[in-house]
Amino acid sequence: MPDPASRAQHRGKRRERNHRMLLAIATLLMVDVATAQPIEAPLYRIRAADTLDIVVSGHPEWSLTVTVRPDGRITYPATGEIEVAGITIQELTDRITAAVGPEGRHLRNPRVLINVTGMQFPTAYVLGAVQRPGAISLPRGVNTAPIVLTMAGGAAPQGDLSEAVLYRDDGSMTAVDLRRELAGQTESTLVFAGDLLVVPETNVRSVGVLGAVGRTGEVPLPPREESVDLLSLLVQVGGASPAAESDRAVILRQSGEIEPVALDDVVMREADAPLLYGGDVLYVPPKPPEPEPEFFAVAGAVTSPGRFEYREGTTLADALALAGQTVAAADPERVMVIRADGEKQIVNVLPMLAGEAPDTALMPLEPDDIILIPSRNKSYVILGAVASPGFQPWDENSRLADALAKAGGPRENAADMQRVMLVRRTEPGADPTVLEIDARKLLQGQNEAANWRLQPGDTIYIPQKGRGSDWRQAIDLPLWILGVLGTVERIF
Repeated sequence: MPDPASRAQHRGKRRERNHRMLLAIATLLMVDVATAQPIEAPLYRIRAADTLDIVVSGHPEWSLTVTVRPDGRITYPATGEIEVAGITIQELTDRITAAVGPEGRHLRNPRVLINVTGMQFPTAYVLGAVQRPGAISLPRGVNTAPIVLTMAGGAAPQGDLSEAVLYRDDGSMTAVDLRRELAGQTESTLVFAGDLLVVPETNVRSVGVLGAVGRTGEVPLPPREESVDLLSLLVQVGGASPAAESDRAVILRQSGEIEPVALDDVVMREADAPLLYGGDVLYVPPKPPEPEPEFFAVAGAVTSPGRFEYREGTTLADALALAGQTVAAADPERVMVIRADGEKQIVNVLPMLAGEAPDTALMPLEPDDIILIPSRNKSYVILGAVASPGFQPWDENSRLADALAKAGGPRENAADMQRVMLVRRTEPGADPTVLEIDARKLLQGQNEAANWRLQPGDTIYIPQKGRGSDWRQAIDLPLWILGVLGTVERIF
């Protein structure tokens, strides 16, 4: 294996051969290497970050590649530190030749070739309201302010093109109307290396939008515009929302004046769109909230007891119609209407059911009224996901399976037979007993233990599937019915 000294000698010979080849090429081109012009353009001047390949023919010890430092200087063995930024390749060639030649007393007749292998293009800068602020490498040729602005991605929306400023590398300053230059209305300003182009922001003004619109907040006015028309503003904020009370919109002027505006007329172009200026506010009020629904209740010996939404003008006849038919055990001569304030009124609805007594039928109801239809006989009620919910007459042989059969059976694919509720009142004033029964096999003649014997006043509730597992929610209605029935018993 060759030793390090041999490898170094081999590298030196190879580098010398390369240098001789370069010299031969230069000779064929009839270029006097000692006074040759550089390969680059004659007027090219060295810049910081340029990479220079310095070759002294036949003398690799004086040849090296060096990068110009940011301070514009390089270090060379025969000269030490020298400043090269700003001089031409020929000027540097002359300095190196003199340093290693007779003046430097190193070589008798050195032949020096310098090549720029890594060229740093001249740089200008663009700052302010542009898309990509920062340094811009200027291409060869003539560069103008519009070209440099384009290389920076163009102006940002808030950029004021008519008020741009160009700061020269020599410290001077030039006002630039980029709007006119881009339009070709004036001669473009030249930009050179080291120049700084600044595009300022416009004096941004805005209008406010509040209320029932797609987006609330501040909306900037278009650049160099003093106002925006209402229709354009509505487009920018997504229009009025469905909940808007468009006929009550107002413009709150910066002066304090309140100006009503009909948005629908403006949108339909049946009215001119007013202008909004900086500081004005458009307010679109929302519609007043819908009143919460009110209810009344019908309980007792009807086929569909429950709570029903109250509407203005609801009558006793309407309530009984919503609750279905009275059952066979019903006592229509002793129907009770209980008002929200506790007032009670007993009404005979038998003539009304026969199509008579119109005054009774037209008896007006009020929110939170309760209509109780008592039963002549002992009964129980079955509610929930069955075909025919309602009251059923009770006898000593009444059982859960009988109640399900009389109610038409559970609704297919809707009844949750695993959580059937039996709500039983043990004694007046006491809390009811709630039993949860798995009745899935009951109708198939299996699980006889689940076939509970019923008592007068029992409430059976068949929950629907998918209503959750909270039994308190599931039996809310039967407990309410049970409480109502207790009230009936106490009254009658």
